[in-house]
Amino acid sequence: MARSTSMVTVPWELLAEELKNIPIEIRLYLASTIDVLRASDKQLTSEKWIGTSITKIEACLDRTWEMLNSGYWKDVPVEYRYSYSLCIVIKAVLLELQYEINAGHSTEKEKKAALRNIISQIDKGILLGAPLSSVPNLLTTIAAKLNSYCGDESSGANLEEIPIDGDKINDAILSGFSEVAHYEEPSMESFYRKVFMPKYPAVLTGCMKHWKALALWKNPDYLCKIAGSRTVPIEIGSRYTEEDWTQHLVSFSEFLRTHVIASDSRVGYLAQHQLFEQIPELKEDFAIPEYCSFSDDENNDVEPPDINAWFGPGGTVSPLHFDPKNNLLSQIFGYKRIILYHPDETDNLYPYNTRLLNNTAQVDPINLDYNKWPNFCKAKGLMCCLKPGEMLYIPPKWWHHVTALTPSFSISFWWS
Repeated sequence: MARSTSMVTVPWELLAEELKNIPIEIRLYLASTIDVLRASDKQLTSEKWIGTSITKIEACLDRTWEMLNSGYWKDVPVEYRYSYSLCIVIKAVLLELQYEINAGHSTEKEKKAALRNIISQIDKGILLGAPLSSVPNLLTTIAAKLNSYCGDESSGANLEEIPIDGDKINDAILSGFSEVAHYEEPSMESFYRKVFMPKYPAVLTGCMKHWKALALWKNPDYLCKIAGSRTVPIEIGSRYTEEDWTQHLVSFSEFLRTHVIASDSRVGYLAQHQLFEQIPELKEDFAIPEYCSFSDDENNDVEPPDINAWFGPGGTVSPLHFDPKNNLLSQIFGYKRIILYHPDETDNLYPYNTRLLNNTAQVDPINLDYNKWPNFCKAKGLMCCLKPGEMLYIPPKWWHHVTALTPSFSISFWWS
């Protein structure tokens, strides 16, 4: 590995400017370390100085961690999220310098483990911190460069493809539901006139056939080569409305091996995660659909869509809920059953009356309980089985319930 990948990548002058955006209690500790790293490398050969500096940074991280975990996440002062990112950048540099000192008497396995540890630290910064204003992509850039040095070691499940038997899928429309309309490669004009403007769900076929992801992402070795060392947040539990639901940070390879291929008894789901911001290398395997260029607000320019990954074993469930934006749910591999209700059916779906779950319904359209929810019998729903290579347009405020019938990888594009 080239000397000090992080040292070369980090623009120290800009990083020093970022100090003004963090709390003074943390700033005082970081300033002296940044001064040494930006001005001279004479002290950098001192393992003692590096070790002392790492201890100092970890103390700053502990203090920042306390603030990040007090109260609701949206209420965390952004300066502490900046602080977390800044601390992680410096810690990554120090760990890499420490790695270089020890590399001469380390085995290849030990070197790879050390690199993966650094990448894990960076991922926590990406997930918990906030992008630094002057260098917003700094952490993802460092992680990508370091990951290239250990990405040749596959930690997948030694399977060529994730096994999915589409012949056993029951894609019949359940009694009481109408089928979602299907359109084969609709033109932009046809999509706008027949789907987008009427704001009605539609399955679009043939629109993803040029995506490399359709073939590549079924191979766990490919996914592990690019993302295996990366740390991702997964949901553990049947669904987010249940008491057994929780969240864990795990390596992508562990998630793939334990929950997707081995099908752990505990359902693990990489759900609604901006995986492609964290690991932009994966963006090369798909394209933003042109349909996302239509806007509901003619007076504003369309902003790039929010892109989220949904990856998990068969049996994952997203309870009946709605989102405020247009959504193109794009199926890479696997099969999902999706049930939808018009916003006019809201009163028949018994939404929760809590602040956190006010976009989620109490009813379960698969396990009917008319004694508990008598008005639910009035609700008229649509249904589809989303297959590999198909997109489902879900209009804003439309209720939808999603069940993975097999191991499944989907991408959602949300836009206004």
